[in-house]
Amino acid sequence: MTETESTTDAFDRDAVRSASRIAVGALALVGVLYLFTLLPGVDRLVPLTPVTFAAVASAVVTVAVVALLLFAAPKVAALTRAALHRTDAGNRVERIAENGAALAYWLVVLAAVLVAHRGLAGAVVPLLDGFEWTYDAAFLLASLVPLAFVVARLTVTVDPLSELVADRVSGAKPDPDSAAAAGEADESAAESTEIDAADSQGHSIEERWGVDDEFGDASETADASDDESTNS
Repeated sequence: MTETESTTDAFDRDAVRSASRIAVGALALVGVLYLFTLLPGVDRLVPLTPVTFAAVASAVVTVAVVALLLFAAPKVAALTRAALHRTDAGNRVERIAENGAALAYWLVVLAAVLVAHRGLAGAVVPLLDGFEWTYDAAFLLASLVPLAFVVARLTVTVDPLSELVADRVSGAKPDPDSAAAAGEADESAAESTEIDAADSQGHSIEERWGVDDEFGDASETADASDDESTNS
């Protein structure tokens, strides 16, 4: 086993252990909250508030679970990338792995927003008194952000994933003509980048500003002086 492979295995093991610890911790918090709701008197209102003790405890546990989810999102993305990545993978599989990792990240963030909306409702909504709609509106706006990223990643994953599935089902290998076409496209893009330094008539910046003429005159003068000194 090479050093790179051992490092990758250690990273994967650490990521799995960390993500598992977060998941177990979140489940433990939910279990403790459930046991707390079974205690007598927790459905009573907190003095001078319309909120029950159970709602307060639920809000506290919800904040902790949301924090754990947000902390776990990068680790879930790393695990997804490691699961989809292969050392001999082509560019198509690499794109699927990157998009899959980003998709997993934003799905966890979206889950955190939905958990917060459900868990904080019992403690926040009774305090709004006539403006309960603002609670749903705020979380709707917050959930649209990760949802937009999820849709964007799904959109750019459709083509490479469909091509990969087609190759696997048909047993076909990547078409060399398509690879050559991709190489020609890259070359044309590079040429277009170089042409950006020229004007609309195809003249370079040096030609437009007379830099070539200046250096050409200087080189001709230097050659003439060298010939005169040689003849003398």
